[in-house]
Order: sequence, then structure tokens, then C-alpha cells
Amino acid sequence: MPSVVIIHAAEDTLPARALAEKLRLAQIQVVLEKPPGEELRAAVKGAPVTIALWSPRSTANNEIAEEVKFARGKSNVFHALMQSAQAPEAFRSDKSVNLTGWRGEDEFQPWRDLAKLVTDKAGVAPLPPPAPKPPSGFFQPGRVNEGGAQTAAPQGRQPQQQQQRAQQQQQPRQQAQPQQRPTPQRAAPPPQPQRSIPQQDAEPKKGGGMVVIAAVVFVLVAALGGGGYWYMTQNSASATSASWDAIDRNDADGLRAFIAGDPGEYREEAEQALSSLEERSFESASDTDTIEAFEAFLNDFPDSAHATRASGRIAELRTLQPTTETPTEDVPLAPETDPDLLPPGTTTTPAPDTSGGPQPITPPSEENTPPADQPTN
Repeated sequence: MPSVVIIHAAEDTLPARALAEKLRLAQIQVVLEKPPGEELRAAVKGAPVTIALWSPRSTANNEIAEEVKFARGKSNVFHALMQSAQAPEAFRSDKSVNLTGWRGEDEFQPWRDLAKLVTDKAGVAPLPPPAPKPPSGFFQPGRVNEGGAQTAAPQGRQPQQQQQRAQQQQQPRQQAQPQQRPTPQRAAPPPQPQRSIPQQDAEPKKGGGMVVIAAVVFVLVAALGGGGYWYMTQNSASATSASWDAIDRNDADGLRAFIAGDPGEYREEAEQALSSLEERSFESASDTDTIEAFEAFLNDFPDSAHATRASGRIAELRTLQPTTETPTEDVPLAPETDPDLLPPGTTTTPAPDTSGGPQPITPPSEENTPPADQPTN
């Protein structure tokens, strides 16, 4: 289901909600109450239509104007004007609809125009025509002409003329009739007392009370069951809405967990947010162009359509890295011995050769070697 983003100031939250409720009647998913920033721009990128809601409180808001300028290059932007407000100068040439004086009536023509623009660009069925107004019920009979056409009777004159004619016709008739003598009235006989006939009391019907009690119990159970179901449904919808509002749109694992649960009416919006995050993450990794960036993308989106490209780019970057050589440490040489500092009778030993060849053996001097016949201690 396509979505529509409403850009509005924080002070215009209530009229934005009213507009969103009317748009939802056309099976349109509406995104609103998003502050200026990356989250709002991400929603604009995935929505085919954006509505900029202008009021005297938002026309001077530079942040709202910047978000609307961004939306002009990403979506179809329409401007809705409230309370006789005018759109900022930069948007005067765009399509706008003046909703001043609208109270939610379906037959309000500017609202019908805005709904048609939105449904056409969103690709959904248009709103049904407004219901016709019921007749007032006032009917005034009139005189029927010879041709069958009915004309309205003049008020005030015709009833008076008819009364005068009727009085004139009754006067000759009353004069022509002979006067009759009044007949004497006879006294009515005195009333005679009548005996009352004993009547048997009607036996009360058995079982009627039980039927009434059963009906009352059934109604109460049905009412409690319906109320409980409504309460559970409302709580579930409220919990789902709160969970969706608390999810970070830049957390891939959080979005997947929400979709795997019971997202309700927010499933499509969550899937769009996850897809948008995947595209942004791959673009960021491509701009960075490092092995670490592509590996982080594959960790977040291992099943992405860009996984093959990311893996291939990691392999290319690894072949381009230079081989590191192990540094060799120089073996320090022993300092040469000064012969003037040696005691008499000692010889200097040359420094060992570190070239790796065989080392010469220096025999001891004769002066330091005792004779063979000299005893040793």
C-alpha cells in the first residue's frame, strides 16, 4: 500500500492527524509527526506523495522549508494551506490547495481536489463521491392547472376567499329550511344497581420469569464478550503502535524482530524502512570502500541482493593490500678492547665474526703456558 508523508510543524499536529484520518479512508498509509532530520527524509524517499501543511505557525519555520525542498526532488509534493496562510515564496509556483474553513466535510471541494491529486499520484482508487444530502421534507401544495402543471397557492389570500364563499353559500340554505319546534326532553330513568359477576383471577404463567432471566443473562454475556474482545483489540493495536514508535529505524535487527512478531498495519512500513536502511548501508560501504565497511554490511544484511558485490569487492581489496616484511634486528657488536687498559701478559681477543662462517681458534701464548714438569696446584 503506498504511503503519503505529511510535513508539518509540531504545533500543527492535531490538523495533521485529522488530514491523515481522511486519507486513510482511501486505503493510504500516512506517515506524520516526524521531526526534521534523517528519519523524515528516509520516509520521504520511500513515499510517492508528500503533503506540506502550511499554517501561520509554520510558514516562518526554516527547518520545515528545508525538508520540503528536499522532498521536491524525491517525491510528488502538494501544499495544503490552513487558516488563510500562504506558502513560502520558494513554493508559490507549486500545486497548492486552500483548506481554510474545512471541518472534515466530504463534500468540501478543496478537500476533494487534494484527495484526487493524492490518489492519482499514489496509484490507488479515488475516494467515493460524497453522500447526497437528504431532502428537507418541506412540501407546499398548489393549484393544478388544466394542463396538469401544479402551481403554488398564494399564501394568505386563498383561504380567506374560500371561507367567505362557503359562508355565503350556507346563508341561503339556512333561510330556506323551515324552523322546527324543539321537542321536549324526557327525564332519563334512574340507574339501577347492577350485580358484579365474580371473576376468577388469571393464573400466573409459569416459566415466563425463567425465560426473561435467561434472555438477560445471554445479553449480559454477549455484551461482556464483545466488550472484552474490543478491549483486547484496542490494547493490541495500542501496544503495536507503541512498539513501532520505539524502534530505531537504523537498527536492522530491531526492524527484523518487529516484522517477525505481530506488526499489524505497520508491516509494510517496517519492510520499507528495512529496505531503505539496506540501500543506505550499501551506499555508505561503497563510499568508504574498505574491507571493514563491506564486512559490517554483510553482517547486518547477509541475504541482501548486494551481498555478492560486497564479497567480490572485499576479495579485490585484499589482493590490493601490500605484503608486510618482517624487520630484521641488527645484532650489536661487542666494543673493541683497548690494549692499553689490559694487564700485562694478557692478549686481546678479536670480536666474533657474525658473518656465519667458522670461527678461528687462538692457541694460548707460551708465556701463559706453564712447563710440563712444573707441578700444578
